[in-house]
Amino acid sequence: MSAIDPDDPSNRYANDPASGLTYPLPPGWRRRTEDLVEPFTCAISNDTGALVGSGRWDHLLAARPSSDELIAGAAWLASEYGEFFLPFEGDRVDVVMEETTLAGLPAARAGYRLVFHPEDGEPAYVRVLVVAVRSDQISFLMAVAPDAEARTVESILAGAHPADPDA
Repeated sequence: MSAIDPDDPSNRYANDPASGLTYPLPPGWRRRTEDLVEPFTCAISNDTGALVGSGRWDHLLAARPSSDELIAGAAWLASEYGEFFLPFEGDRVDVVMEETTLAGLPAARAGYRLVFHPEDGEPAYVRVLVVAVRSDQISFLMAVAPDAEARTVESILAGAHPADPDA
């Protein structure tokens, strides 16, 4: 599947009021309607097994986290939920942990490729974007996908933005 053109008006979006995030819903992807595992509040997927989910962290301190705390949170989510969705033996390679922004908001990215034994199939791709949407709200997007979907997943994360509160 090709990358998402953010200027293409035919692209649809998943709006998650609970997390305060909106993100692209590419062709062939659909919003998941079944009950989600906490802390996920919205998710989209496709027929390859790729999944992008959003949610928020509740019960945080009132102060906005530092860049280091956002990076640590993104790394924890990538590790913890990466293992939940991919409970397989493998090696984590191409590990990413970095500060970034989303629409000018403080954010952090973390993730890795999970390489299995050759007989166990294609590597998997895990990415998390944690965003300080407001001083009292930290939200995230998490992607777990076959490595062949990495470009599409990155396009979804790159196309995310704060949700329109009136949507």
